[in-house]
Amino acid sequence: MRQVVRAADIGARQAWLWRNRFKFGEAIQNDRPRLLVDVSAILRHDAQTGIQRVVRAVWSELRTRDGDDLLVIPVFATNTHGYCYASPDFLERGKEVFSLEPVRVRPGDKFLGLDLSAHLLPNYRRQLKAWRSFGATIHLVVYDLLPLERPDWFSRAASNHFRRWFDVVLNDADQAICISDQVSRVLQSRLAASQISRRPSIGRLRMGSDIDASIPSQGTCGDVRRLLEQIRFRPAILMVGTIEPRKGYDAAIAAFEHLWKTRPNDAPDLVIIGKGGWKTEALQQYLRSHPERGRRLHWLDRVTDEGLCLFYEGCRGVFMASRGEGFGLPLIEAALHRRHVLARDLAVFQEQRIPGAMYFSDDRPEPLADRLMDLTRAGQERTAPQADLPTWSECVEGLLSEIGLGNAKERHEEPALRKAS
Repeated sequence: MRQVVRAADIGARQAWLWRNRFKFGEAIQNDRPRLLVDVSAILRHDAQTGIQRVVRAVWSELRTRDGDDLLVIPVFATNTHGYCYASPDFLERGKEVFSLEPVRVRPGDKFLGLDLSAHLLPNYRRQLKAWRSFGATIHLVVYDLLPLERPDWFSRAASNHFRRWFDVVLNDADQAICISDQVSRVLQSRLAASQISRRPSIGRLRMGSDIDASIPSQGTCGDVRRLLEQIRFRPAILMVGTIEPRKGYDAAIAAFEHLWKTRPNDAPDLVIIGKGGWKTEALQQYLRSHPERGRRLHWLDRVTDEGLCLFYEGCRGVFMASRGEGFGLPLIEAALHRRHVLARDLAVFQEQRIPGAMYFSDDRPEPLADRLMDLTRAGQERTAPQADLPTWSECVEGLLSEIGLGNAKERHEEPALRKAS
C-alpha cells in the first residue's frame, strides 16, 4: 500500500511541475524586495521541538519587517505539489487548505529554506532551477549535518531524504546558512571534499534565547501542574529533547539509577521533556515501566512552551547528554532562566560560552553521577550567572544582513538586544 501511495505522489508532483513549468518566472507587478520563506513542515504539523521553535521565532520576527520596503511571503510544498503561496497567518489557521498558486519569481527575489523540509525540497529542484534562471537566489538554513556524519542515529528514510537535500545544498543553493560555528566547520569540510566546481557561500544564523518571542504554545495540563508542585519540595534535574539515539538518555538513566541506589536521601529527581523518537523503542518501554517512574523519574512527552518555561524555573539544573547537536537550544534557554547547566564536552556546546556551565566527557555511571550531584548542589546554592544573550529580533537582523537585506533594521523600531534576566 505504501508503494502505491508513493507512486501516486510521484505522479502527482511530476504532473504539477509539467503543468506549471512556464509559470515560475512570470512578470510580477511589484518592485519591492521579496523574501520567500519556506514553512512547509510547520504549516502542516508543529511538532513543538527545537527546530519548530526556531521556525516560529524567525517567522514571527520576519513578519514584523514586512512593509513598504520588503515583502515577506510564506511559501510551502507538499508531496504532491511544488512551492505555492501560503497565507501570512498560517500559524493561526492550522491545516486549512491554501490556494495552490505556484510561486513566481523575478530578479532579486530570495528563497529562504527556513523549515526542515529535507523530505520535500529535493522533489522540486526543477522549480528551484527555474527560479535561479529568472534571477532569484536560494538560501538554505543548515541546522546540522548529523544524518551524513552518523546515519546510524537516524531512520533509513530520514538519512536518504537528507542525502538528497544535501545534494541540493551543494548544487542548487547560492548560500548555506549554518546555525553554529561547528556546523559551519563540518559543512566547509564537506564542501572541500566534494567534486563540484561551484560551491555555495556559507552564512551564519544566530540562535535566540527568548522563548516568549517564538509564538510559544500555551497551557498546562494536570500532569504538568502536579509534577511542578512535586518538585517544589525536592531537587530535580531537567533534560529536554526527543528520545532518540544521539541524545544520551541511556547514559543519563544509568547515572541517575546509580545515584538513587547509592545516595537515596539527596539524589535529585530526573525530569525528561521530549517526545518518543526513532530507534529507541526498548529504551522508551524501559522508561514507561521503570520502578521509579512517577517517584523519581518523570517523563512528559507533551508539554507546551509555557510548561517548558515553568520547568526551567522549577528545576535545579539542566542536563545535556547529547552526543551530537547542531546547536543545543536548551542550553541558552536554561541560561535565560539562570539555571546551571551540565553538558557533554562538545565543541558546539563550548562555543555558546554559557556562564558557569559545567562539562563532562565520561559516560560511566559513577563519575557522571558525581557531576550530576555537582550540578544539583550548584542549583541549590545559587542561581547561575547572568548572561548577555541574543534575542530573536537581533538574530533575524543578522539573518537579513547575511542574505543581503541588511537595511531591514532601519525599518524595525523594536530594540535588537536585551539583557537576559
